[in-house]
Amino acid sequence: MNKEDWLDYFEAINGREPSAKEIAEALATGEFQDGATTDVSFEESSSDDTVAEVVEEKEASSVETEPIAYPKEQTPLAHSNNTANSKQQVEQLKEKGKNYLSWFLEGLKQPVAESSNSQFIYGLITLFLAAVLLAAGLVNYVNRIFTSIINMTVSGESLKLKEPETFSMIEDAIRTNFGFSKVIVVTLIIFLAYAILAVLPAFINKFASKSQENVTELLGKYVAYTPLLAVINFLILVVSFFTSDKLVVSSKYAYQIASSFETVASSPSEGLSSVSRLIKEVPAIHSIQTVCVYLTILSIISLAILLVAFLKNIKVSIGALNNFYVTLISLLVFILIIFFMDKLLLSNLLHGLDSLKDSLAKLF
Repeated sequence: MNKEDWLDYFEAINGREPSAKEIAEALATGEFQDGATTDVSFEESSSDDTVAEVVEEKEASSVETEPIAYPKEQTPLAHSNNTANSKQQVEQLKEKGKNYLSWFLEGLKQPVAESSNSQFIYGLITLFLAAVLLAAGLVNYVNRIFTSIINMTVSGESLKLKEPETFSMIEDAIRTNFGFSKVIVVTLIIFLAYAILAVLPAFINKFASKSQENVTELLGKYVAYTPLLAVINFLILVVSFFTSDKLVVSSKYAYQIASSFETVASSPSEGLSSVSRLIKEVPAIHSIQTVCVYLTILSIISLAILLVAFLKNIKVSIGALNNFYVTLISLLVFILIIFFMDKLLLSNLLHGLDSLKDSLAKLF
């Protein structure tokens, strides 16, 4: 074919005009005959090789002096590359999610204190998830108790029906002091205790046995129990919703119930004692006690998981202390960590009660 036909063919296929370099390469490979554009004198007297050399020299000088201009039609390629990268990232994220789920289910089916494979990131995520679930369960339990008090029905009347605006203001005060912000604070306290209990065995084994593995690798093996811990804490959250958020009581108990829970903030022991007596007398608030028992049992199971994993992962002797003494000391350390965690949690919840009282005092 001649040059004009080849140019039309190239535009039809690629949607753009060819560059000078592409024309020269096509001519050199014999894709077209340049009989229409060369001089008439050369048409009869020159051979194809001579024509090719002349064109190549001319086009080579043109390529050296003129930059290659890429047409606008090529810009969608960048967009397609970005789309491909996004799809690849999504696929990688899905793959990581599947791997995490497989690891989680395996840890749930066959929980161990130490796994053969180190999964530091998976363990850290699950440990934080367990802390969030436990914090949400505890805060939700307290929130529903106070919501049931303000949603109390006495002799067929309730604050919610008689004074909906007042009820709404009190409900907002409860949510402010025992809502999302409280869950965050309680989560941080619990996660700090969880993290210490997970990291201590890794540090002890690293430096006592002079292990070649770094702390994060050891920690990744020592968090294989976290899926089971997260599931137990999830059950704590679920059980907390069994607490009734409304009460139906007779008029003679209404004031006692409100004052008893108010006393908890100023004098926890006296307030809890008063609440315990009321639970026996008032069937309507019996669910508070029932749920409290379930939460206590699940919390003990949760602590047992932590304790077993903590002690089993400490398997070294330190100096003159054999493994028995090291385990005994580790048990005392565990008790101290849990003690301070519970103390911080109780202090934080009581502070929430004080803040709630102050909020109600400002409203009324």
